[in-house]
Amino acid sequence: MSDTLQLLLQSVNLSRYGASNGFLGFFEKDARYQPGMEESAADFFMRYFRNDLEYFVIASSVHANSDEVGHYGDAADDQRDGNLIRSLVGAGLIKEFGYKDRFGGDPSSQEYAQSVEREWGNIALMKVHDFPIERLRSLLVAKMVLYGLYGHCFIISREWNLAFNPHDDIGFGVIGLGDNANVQVAHDFLAQADQLPGMHSNIRTPPTN
Repeated sequence: MSDTLQLLLQSVNLSRYGASNGFLGFFEKDARYQPGMEESAADFFMRYFRNDLEYFVIASSVHANSDEVGHYGDAADDQRDGNLIRSLVGAGLIKEFGYKDRFGGDPSSQEYAQSVEREWGNIALMKVHDFPIERLRSLLVAKMVLYGLYGHCFIISREWNLAFNPHDDIGFGVIGLGDNANVQVAHDFLAQADQLPGMHSNIRTPPTN
């Protein structure tokens, strides 16, 4: 799968996804956050690609900072976060460690910043069908809302050369990989997402050479 990772790194601007050459758009909440929006967005993705998900690949450097997880301040949210983290760590989908122990106690230092950047860039590939489908759903939900969760997360279709990323504005972005991305699949996905209650889509047309 190394060619998939190489294609991702060549195609995606990891500093600002929207600046990627193949950025095809996104959907997000268009109103004040309401509980359950993240589940609605994740479930839409799962339903839309239900016949193809087993062929998808996860590209992820997602990790939980144990110094922060469970300390958001809302008891119900902190319990939910802890349960989600445990299930994802147990499944092998994410890692958990303390930033202070891993990177040192001075977040303002250059060494600390470089260490965090390396951790974000440590992207591993995993096949979706290697995990229970409910764990994929949990990962998508967690990436949208969990306090203390960091790193990149893309769900990749090599058939269509598309990378879908769950984001914390509650929804998904879509980036075409290389020169043969199936733009129509991406645009159809985003057009359908635009019909979800409380969501809106922004669809981009890639530049032509």
